[in-house]
Amino acid sequence: MSAHGIAALPRNYELFYEALSGRLPQLSRELAALGLNPPQDSLDALGLKHHLVSHAALAADRARAAAQETLAGMASKLKLALAQKQTFKTELDRFTGRLADDPVVGLSEFADDAARLRETAGHLLNQENALQHALEASAQRMAEFEEDLAESRRSLTRDLATGLPNRLALTAKLDSLLETEQTDQPIALLLVFVDGLREMAEHHGGTVASKALAKLSALFRKSIKKNDFVARVGQQEFAFVCRDVSVENAEAIARRLCQSVQDVKVTLPGRAHTAETLSLAAGITIAQPASTSADLMTEAELALAGARDGAGILSYSAALGRGKTYGQNAA
Repeated sequence: MSAHGIAALPRNYELFYEALSGRLPQLSRELAALGLNPPQDSLDALGLKHHLVSHAALAADRARAAAQETLAGMASKLKLALAQKQTFKTELDRFTGRLADDPVVGLSEFADDAARLRETAGHLLNQENALQHALEASAQRMAEFEEDLAESRRSLTRDLATGLPNRLALTAKLDSLLETEQTDQPIALLLVFVDGLREMAEHHGGTVASKALAKLSALFRKSIKKNDFVARVGQQEFAFVCRDVSVENAEAIARRLCQSVQDVKVTLPGRAHTAETLSLAAGITIAQPASTSADLMTEAELALAGARDGAGILSYSAALGRGKTYGQNAA
């Protein structure tokens, strides 16, 4: 980055990482088009355009500043409109006052006063129309700001490569469920590790790994019920939150996931008849009445560590330390 004259800012590091990873080809092309010594504003524009996580705060700051500018403009126009109304009221008061003082005022004087009153009313009407247009334009800009802020918030809780929720979103989901779910509707957390993703990226490049991730994310979305939840929580780790399931149900879900992942075939560039395969290990835990999201993550991680040691699928049990185990190819 220093060789290209780019400041060592955290958001610039993420921008270059995402461009070099190959996950966002359009970003890579746009960054290359900036050439040497690109302005920071141009770099920030790319990060904002592609909704990078590190640029979320910058997007919020810019939206806030733009909103303040819009509100200041509205306030200025409103002040001018109020001044025009006050002028109109003053002219009207003077006109009615003269009529009260001299009911037989001359026709020419009456016409002059009426003309001034009409001119003031015209200015007031023009200002009111301008204010209406300004309010409509401001409302549109505010809606755009809100959408930008909403997208920034989504980027904080979304995995960029798959579009799935990320670890932050998973924690929020668990916290919400643990606060509201009935104890007779148990919550299961399945933490899974997809073995082979990293090797696929190292041996065949980011494009192949991205293809595999796309297949996996689509598969995992279709594998859950409507009210369940799936997130990507690491480079090769995904988490599933399933409601109203027993340990046995969760283990059956894990076995189906293992088989589904083994069935995924990722073809290699220029080798239509050659495909890479993946495998999956799963750690399972069931929420207890006093469980927290941190408790569940710790238990699932311990179970997953045991599963990756050879069990394939491992259910965590605080009482037993290690619960039921199944071989990697268990049916």
